[in-house]
Amino acid sequence: MLKKAIAFILAIGMIAAVMSSCSTEVKEQKKVYDDNYRNFYEIYVRSFSDSNQDGIGDLQGVLSKIDYLKAPKGQDDSHSLGIDAVWFMPIFPSPSDHKYDVTDYYNIDPSYGTMDDFDELLKRFHERGINVILDLVLNHSSQEHPWFLQAVEALNKGDMDNKYITYYNFSTEPERAEPKTEDELGEVVGYNPVPGNEEGYYYESRFSPDMPDLNLDNPDVWAEIKDIMKFWLDKGVDGFRLDACKSFYTTSMTDSIDALSKIVEYGKSVKPDCYFVAEIWDGPWVIAQYYKSGVDSIFNFDCSFMGPYAGLYNNIDTGNGRKLGKHLAEFCNDIRNSNIKAIDAPFISNHDTPRSGTYFKGSANKKLAASLYMMLPGNPFIYYGEEIGMVGGWENDPYKRLPIKWSSDESGINIIPPKGGKNVNAPQYGVYDQLNHETSLVNHYRKLIKLKNQNPEIQRAEVVSDCDLGNRNVASYTCAYDNSAVMVITNITGTVKTVDIKEAGYGDYSELSGFVIGDDYIEQEIFRAYMNDEEYEVPEARPMASPVFYVNGVLTLPPRATVVLRNPSKVDSTFVPTTTTVPPEVSPTDVVTPSDTEELENVSSD
Repeated sequence: MLKKAIAFILAIGMIAAVMSSCSTEVKEQKKVYDDNYRNFYEIYVRSFSDSNQDGIGDLQGVLSKIDYLKAPKGQDDSHSLGIDAVWFMPIFPSPSDHKYDVTDYYNIDPSYGTMDDFDELLKRFHERGINVILDLVLNHSSQEHPWFLQAVEALNKGDMDNKYITYYNFSTEPERAEPKTEDELGEVVGYNPVPGNEEGYYYESRFSPDMPDLNLDNPDVWAEIKDIMKFWLDKGVDGFRLDACKSFYTTSMTDSIDALSKIVEYGKSVKPDCYFVAEIWDGPWVIAQYYKSGVDSIFNFDCSFMGPYAGLYNNIDTGNGRKLGKHLAEFCNDIRNSNIKAIDAPFISNHDTPRSGTYFKGSANKKLAASLYMMLPGNPFIYYGEEIGMVGGWENDPYKRLPIKWSSDESGINIIPPKGGKNVNAPQYGVYDQLNHETSLVNHYRKLIKLKNQNPEIQRAEVVSDCDLGNRNVASYTCAYDNSAVMVITNITGTVKTVDIKEAGYGDYSELSGFVIGDDYIEQEIFRAYMNDEEYEVPEARPMASPVFYVNGVLTLPPRATVVLRNPSKVDSTFVPTTTTVPPEVSPTDVVTPSDTEELENVSSD
């Protein structure tokens, strides 16, 4: 038995060595694309990096980390994440920590720095090839915005001719739920009493009394919105993340889509390549409807744990890679049916959801989740700190926005947490510690970004096709673009899987174009997978030369491995829209919740 095992190890090692020398080199990208397909990184400035030691993150602090975000062209990138676009959560003046209640749309919050700081950051980011989009909150303003203050003052004086009264939705009814069109969503619009008013007036405030909703039926408000967008686009920003688009008209999907369309149309009239990504917190069917607005991207909430279907989490949990691959491919095509230029925006957590490190337990599952969403067509969005396994968020919003940890030798994170939160459950190892360990989570993200960049068909896929490779535990789909095609294959389990690509009918995908392994793959795992001999004494483990084998059309996938196969022949990459619309399987308001929140709250990061 021992000789058999040794022979097996030698054979596997020889195959691995051969494969690593001839097939695992990722092909160099032949064509450079200048478009809106990017790998995004979401930054909450307050919790990122503090340059002046006042306990608050700032723009100069962000600028000090530019080498981590992306290395200068031609220089060593081993300590850079490699992203090429940043989404800044609101940076405008605001009385809150979260800053979604804006008091001045034309300036920088003083705690973050000055307009000169922003101009410098924008210039240097663009020099690195990093695009910048700003969070633009148009559903509501701050209760302290001059528009609202003037409206309230006029209302209390009985000056009903003041134009700012019509900037908001005032009513003498404390609560209203009247649909504006046949597309009623069934939500109740919240109204709060106007401060100091004796006439019984209330103002619409969908999210908070601090955030009065703007009246998007008012042409003067639209003039303000256009001026705001033009100001920042003229300054050089590359686009906007649009907040709370479902609530433009709370009870009317049609009106909200029309409002979104007007925003996008004007922005692109000022800057044709202006990029817009919208927040529509709902299921795939509703998201597909909003793509009819012409918006470039909409966040794919189905990838996150808090989406209506929690697609990634649920299918990882059940090991159903076949179902997952099919669902992902169908979603890509559904949004293209609504907008042929649609760019998906997958993510697994953001500032409104519990961090993915909380519910994807263990390093291997965190890597697997990263592989699945980062390798989807479209623009993936990484939430700052996700790449090092930060946890938290079940407690409240501040715990979703805690400071990132840069190094384990910090005596304590020097940024003061947002009000209502405290620095807990920080990963043992920070960014720079993990960058020095080859198998860390942050290096896993780096490898995924490189692999995706080196296979541009994945991100830009015009045609996405589901593949049935005959194995329930394997997620797979093909991506066709620019008359070229690749296949993305992921083993979502912790055991070795083998699939016969040729027998499944995909023999044209004959070239191994790169891979990323989610586990620390060692010979010991091969013995356990193939020998299944409890009495055999496993020798000391050592790294394999190359754990992915692709021989005669048969692909061997290590645990949680993602592989890219290339079709060397020309393929048709023309998307043909269909007329079918898939209805939602469940109510768009249904949200998956954890079965044991207490357990999840106490999970510590690896």
